[in-house]
Amino acid sequence: MHPTLFSAHLAGFAVGLHTYGVLVGLGFAVGIVLFWREGRRQGLDGGRLLDLSFWSIIAGLVGSRVAFVVLNAREFADACLGSPGSSSGRIMGCSAILRFWEGGFVFYGGALGTGLVVLFFCRREGWSFWRVGDLAAPTLAVGHALGRLGCFFAGCCFGKICPGPWAVSFPSGSVAFDELQAVGVLSTGARATPPLHPTQLYEAAGEVAIFLLLLGLRRRWRVSDEASERSSGAKRGRQRRPGGLILSYAAGYAVLRFIVELFRGDSSRRYLVEWGWPRAALALGLPPSDPLLLSVSQLTSVVVLIAVAAVVIGRRGHPARR
Repeated sequence: MHPTLFSAHLAGFAVGLHTYGVLVGLGFAVGIVLFWREGRRQGLDGGRLLDLSFWSIIAGLVGSRVAFVVLNAREFADACLGSPGSSSGRIMGCSAILRFWEGGFVFYGGALGTGLVVLFFCRREGWSFWRVGDLAAPTLAVGHALGRLGCFFAGCCFGKICPGPWAVSFPSGSVAFDELQAVGVLSTGARATPPLHPTQLYEAAGEVAIFLLLLGLRRRWRVSDEASERSSGAKRGRQRRPGGLILSYAAGYAVLRFIVELFRGDSSRRYLVEWGWPRAALALGLPPSDPLLLSVSQLTSVVVLIAVAAVVIGRRGHPARR
């Protein structure tokens, strides 16, 4: 693992370039380029697209960080107020809330913040929210995949103990090592964690699959629309209703996240109900004593799937809007 690419001492302070931040930044950059190119191809103003990208990133970072702090409010409060018995050895002082380069983001919180900004921006510009959502869907997938690679190098969002040959042990200095050491899982003198499920890589691979699926759907639907225009003989024929890509992404990611949560082992997520199923856990190669359901993210995934189904049903029978 390489949580820090390099570090240097400047004016008495240690300054490091964190792999997590680099990969998250790369994810934003790749996403913006793809979003801008496809938007320009569809005739939207490039400058306004870049403005929307900037504010969406700000909203996404703030929303995802706020969600993480809320879910871990007790640990942050204990560390900030100096309360005894704090269970998190890596959260030190009130400034920990701002140390986002060390990890600590909740995707669903960022998605909510970004969605609100996009909705406001589209109303102000007179753009179709669903059309912009379709532009953004593939970029969300590829950007999130790169971000999860950053989680892997930092050691956050790690999995439960894994008996398979693909398991990963995180060394001292990683988030996984520090967190497991703080809760007493590691023995004294341990230099690495036990073999764990690389849940970051599971999710990154799933996001790449969703990205390729969305590109395929976009290409197929575009050909279908062009064929419809040619067969109609009109300058602008009947076209597919926008929103299919962003709804497909939302549903696909919700399913992916629900499954990945079964293998997650970090304590930064929270369970609403700790429900175990030893037989299912053993079949999945998980410790039978660990709960499988129901984390906050799993419940959110279920809500997202229900919302997507409701939107799809609600949009039927209404005239398509571009």
